[in-house]
Amino acid sequence: MAGFISGLLAPLLVVLLVLVGVPFGAALPVGLAALALLFFVLVPRVPAPWVEYLRGKSRTAFVLLTLASVLVVVAMARLGVFMLDPNLKQYSLTPKVEFMVKHTCLSGYMSAAVMAEQGKENLFDLSLYKSHEMDAVLPHVEPLERDYYAYPPQFLLLPKLMLTMSRDFFALRAGWYVLYAAAALVAMLLVASWVGGREGAVLGALTPVVWISLPTLVNVQLGNIHLLVYGLCLGAMISFQKRRHALGGAMLAFAILAKIFPGVLGIYLLVQRKWKAALWTTGFGVLYTVGAFLVFGEKPFVDYLTSAVPRISSGELFDFVWNFTPAILVNYSPFGVPFKLQLVGVEFSDPLAVARAIIAVYSLLVVALAVAVAHRLYKRETGGEEGSRFRLTQLVVWLALLSLSSFRSPFAPWTYCAVGGVWLFAAYVPFLRSGAKHLVPFVLGWVVISLYGPPIVGPMVAFTLVAQTVLYVTGFWIAVKVSTPARAPEPLPASVGPAALG
Repeated sequence: MAGFISGLLAPLLVVLLVLVGVPFGAALPVGLAALALLFFVLVPRVPAPWVEYLRGKSRTAFVLLTLASVLVVVAMARLGVFMLDPNLKQYSLTPKVEFMVKHTCLSGYMSAAVMAEQGKENLFDLSLYKSHEMDAVLPHVEPLERDYYAYPPQFLLLPKLMLTMSRDFFALRAGWYVLYAAAALVAMLLVASWVGGREGAVLGALTPVVWISLPTLVNVQLGNIHLLVYGLCLGAMISFQKRRHALGGAMLAFAILAKIFPGVLGIYLLVQRKWKAALWTTGFGVLYTVGAFLVFGEKPFVDYLTSAVPRISSGELFDFVWNFTPAILVNYSPFGVPFKLQLVGVEFSDPLAVARAIIAVYSLLVVALAVAVAHRLYKRETGGEEGSRFRLTQLVVWLALLSLSSFRSPFAPWTYCAVGGVWLFAAYVPFLRSGAKHLVPFVLGWVVISLYGPPIVGPMVAFTLVAQTVLYVTGFWIAVKVSTPARAPEPLPASVGPAALG
């Protein structure tokens, strides 16, 4: 564990040093020295329960965890080189996949912030991001491709803050990589530490397994805020449990205003009667809204409400999800199912209407699930249940709700949305029964959601539909299962009670 943590942080230090002007030839030995020093500092500080858990496992499990750690460290070191120089595409996760080499979500964030500064353009006119006329105005991103912006205006506060540090997109990209990876690692370790006990030890030990999944690494490479939103949401819910309502409200409000789907946790809080948590979240939401209004003016809000929201709800903003085959295939939202089926010959008279009906039913099911599991956990918590097992139960429910609600968007690409399922699977491991008949299907499910299928339309449609089904079904099933209170042992009949036995 010490090797994994230090090995992951050392490449980030090298990137940071180069970013501030240290030559790579000098930064590299400093990074290696920091790796060795950090390793020896961390070894005695790995929590004792984690050590005991690892010691209690077979050599095979230990070797697999070590291998996963090494592969993650190598991948992150390579990615660091690619982040410093986008021309060195051979260090990308998948150098032969053009999308992965050229796509960067940060370019959309920064471009929208620049347009919002000027206050002239509609940020939600996606054609502007590909317009040659805007190239002179927007940040230079070549040889990468400019992404578009489809988030609420309040989220622009983050890229605006970044613009105050630098107007150089590639410097910001490298800095974002360092911040992103470090924050994601710290979030995962803090969550495992909060769970505590054997359950926290299992989750902590499986951190390299979460990282080695493609959805996690792709999130880091593309720089989409998605993974950090999970960290903010879990940090917020843990803060509420610790009665740090202001901190929790600040984190959850920003997460909701960044991605919308974390709003499902607002339903959870209301059902559990956590009024302080809900009020602090609302208060910070208002604060961020006022702040964004003062910084950018009213135009982004007007454009969002009149141009973006109606087209996001109808799916029209993401029209490429029904007329561009790669986007159809990568879309893991239920909204995209009819368009995938059309690729293999299934005809619909109005596939868009079918897609909207499917997503409406799916959304209702997620809301119903949130209400049900929140009520169950509320009764268990007010009944005095506590301990690491219950904390893990809460974590698993939060992850399941976040994962399921993230697919509510008409466009929910596997490239980053599947990361919630990957983390959920890892958190559920302590609940698994031993034995191959339980472990093998679980591992196969994890593999299916952690990988992407063959580059052939027919097999790819089948693969992605299976992966989507795994994500939906396991999300609902796990949330229901862990939230169900354990049955109390039935009392013995009077005829075999203590008196009778005497």
